[in-house]
Amino acid sequence: MKLDLTYDKLQPSQLYAINTMTRQMASIADEENILEIILNELMKETGAEVGAFIYYDKTYNRFDRRTIKTSDNQDPSKIEFSQTIFRKVLESKEAVLSFDTLADENYSKKRSVILNKIHAILAFPLIIKNEVYGILYFDSRKNRQSFNESSRQFLSFFAPIASLTLEQALNKKYVESENILLKNQLEQDVKIPAIIGESSAMQRLFILIAKVAKSDASVIISGENGTGKDLAANAIHDLSNRKDKPYIAQYIGNIPSTILESELFGYKKGAFTGADSDKIGLFEAVEGGTLFFDEIGDLNPELQAKLLRVLQNKEIKRLGENIIRKVNVRILAATNKDLAAMVREGTFRQDLYFRLNVINIVVPPLRERKSDIPLLIDHFLKKADVPSELRLSKSALNKLMNYSWPGNVRQLENILNRALILITNLIIEEENIQFDDIDSEKLDEYFSGTMEDMKNLLISQRIKAFSGNKTKAADSLKISLRSLQAKAKELGI
Repeated sequence: MKLDLTYDKLQPSQLYAINTMTRQMASIADEENILEIILNELMKETGAEVGAFIYYDKTYNRFDRRTIKTSDNQDPSKIEFSQTIFRKVLESKEAVLSFDTLADENYSKKRSVILNKIHAILAFPLIIKNEVYGILYFDSRKNRQSFNESSRQFLSFFAPIASLTLEQALNKKYVESENILLKNQLEQDVKIPAIIGESSAMQRLFILIAKVAKSDASVIISGENGTGKDLAANAIHDLSNRKDKPYIAQYIGNIPSTILESELFGYKKGAFTGADSDKIGLFEAVEGGTLFFDEIGDLNPELQAKLLRVLQNKEIKRLGENIIRKVNVRILAATNKDLAAMVREGTFRQDLYFRLNVINIVVPPLRERKSDIPLLIDHFLKKADVPSELRLSKSALNKLMNYSWPGNVRQLENILNRALILITNLIIEEENIQFDDIDSEKLDEYFSGTMEDMKNLLISQRIKAFSGNKTKAADSLKISLRSLQAKAKELGI
């Protein structure tokens, strides 16, 4: 930005505001809080009804709506902006001011200006290392009296100060991140007790978890079903500064949106039929801690918009209530879906995706870390509380090592538990390892219960496989016909 050395229109109140903001920013080293101060104070000073920080992602040459403020509690997700203005600021690296936008030939025909009846616009760049890091944008949709030459001079004077303060915060964050990474790299064996694995793929995962745990950034944990995304989320919380605060995991898939909304945000007595008393939601219950959304890709569009508001403004409203409540919650989310593809298809909000995907962690599938299979076997056998002398034959282990594991770690546990039902001595043989009774893609659905549930399911499937011939089913399971008949009678088969 070219610095305007003439500031004859500056008012004493504006100089006081600059002094106040400079003092506040100097005591803060967090980018988000600095931007919060800037937006709040400049909206008051300019009289703007809408204020926003727009991050410029130079890698993809796009603008990311990071923070949006409104003076009348409009839904930030429904605010539209003119890309033309952003591009002009980006190319010129100078402030753009339009005192009468609806009459300005440069902007009057722009869709966002017409639809929102924008009367005045003021946008200026935050310059870091001679490049536009982002744009601070303000507009008036009712009263443009405060948008004048004095406002332009005020922001021209303040912009370099804000840019410098922001650059210092970002540098500090970078140094801290590098220190965390260096510390992790110096530790030859990063261990996370709840997650079993010593392969190089898992070591990379552990280092990344340890690194991101120390920040408050939102994280998307990606990976196939059964890889342990929930364990990764729990580990991030346990290693974070929030570890002494609550941790709650909420499954998103297949839950009706009305029920999920009331669970997340709470409700006021009388908000709907059955709301007999006030109830706090999960955002309030987990205050200061971590909220983990499992299968975030299944969140419906209405709740996507409400979650975006929480991430942007750190505030919620209970159902049936107009009171705005501030919340301090870290959001982690997991999915086995391609969220980027969903954004392109229009089924997942782009702005929410960018807000959540500050850091992406991919939990590797079991087929990419087969060297961990023996460790996992030992872990699951101890978990099943089997005799210490029980072991796998070499051929059984080879069979497990050579399998592709579409169901990942969860499938391995299920198959080992099934093998324990089939063994006749203290050795798990190759024939006890069975992959084909149930479609491996449906293992999560079938084998989510107890050992007894698994035994009942296996017997039912085997009787079905032999078209009801219980003698052949019993022989294949290496159990007595009488035992199988008794279990079949119990199951009503």
